[in-house]
Amino acid sequence: MNGPATASSEISYSATREDLYSPWARGDYFSACQPLTESGLCVEIARLVYCRKHSSFAFDRDKIQEVLGRLNFTQFQFFESRQDLEDRGTHCILALRNPGDRDKKLAVVAFRGTDADDPFDLADDADIVLTSWQKGGRVHRGFANALEEIWPDLDRALQPIDCRVLFTGHSLGAAMATLLASARKPDFLYTFGSPRVGDAEFVTRLDDIPCFRYVDCCDLVARIPPDPLGYMHVGKPYYINAGRRLVRNPDEADMRQDQNEAREEYILRYSWRMGNVAMRDLADHALINYVSAILAEGRRP
Repeated sequence: MNGPATASSEISYSATREDLYSPWARGDYFSACQPLTESGLCVEIARLVYCRKHSSFAFDRDKIQEVLGRLNFTQFQFFESRQDLEDRGTHCILALRNPGDRDKKLAVVAFRGTDADDPFDLADDADIVLTSWQKGGRVHRGFANALEEIWPDLDRALQPIDCRVLFTGHSLGAAMATLLASARKPDFLYTFGSPRVGDAEFVTRLDDIPCFRYVDCCDLVARIPPDPLGYMHVGKPYYINAGRRLVRNPDEADMRQDQNEAREEYILRYSWRMGNVAMRDLADHALINYVSAILAEGRRP
């Protein structure tokens, strides 16, 4: 069941299990228009990197290159960690736009988030022990291990890059993008539905990196691992409220009230419908809901 998130909102909202667990299934990447902002570009690329073959977890490279080619991306490198096991595990792309034009040249590094059918992703998510990090502080051991699987090849690929670089990802992909930003500074970091990644010392390592951390209303993943375990978030949130509008670093009490009202409305409108996610806290993690809100914000005058 898709529809407006609230009676006053004209921005689409999806409560379906398919959109939550199969972000690639909908397709229609960049279908509305070319993104008007870098956040719009990154959120759609974060969705695109979920695109995989039907027979394995491997990237659908032809599809990804065809979609990004329409946006003048012409050079691609793909990083996949477990090609001997149906390409399970970590997935990342490096894409270059306008490589021959110094003024318009842009590199985007995007990580795939958790694939619900991939046990290696689920194991990485569950390994929440804090471990020492090469650049300082302590970080989630599962996320660190996931990045390490492709780090040598990705590090070599980034060394010759001589243009603006954006790092991005959703969910587990957002966590790996954040870790990468601490090891190799990007121009901007865009994350969507990111879990907490490390402790306070780790967070200070990213103080000088412009970070756009988007949180969709009740998104449960953005609240884990819990801070009593020693975790902290990087940067202030760009919060998508129940009316599907972006609010920069909202007051905590206002945000809690907005979330409670959103949960009540969700029960009345969505929870009981067949094919929908039962809880708003899970449905708000669906990447398509980030896409619709962020693209709508970019089109506002």
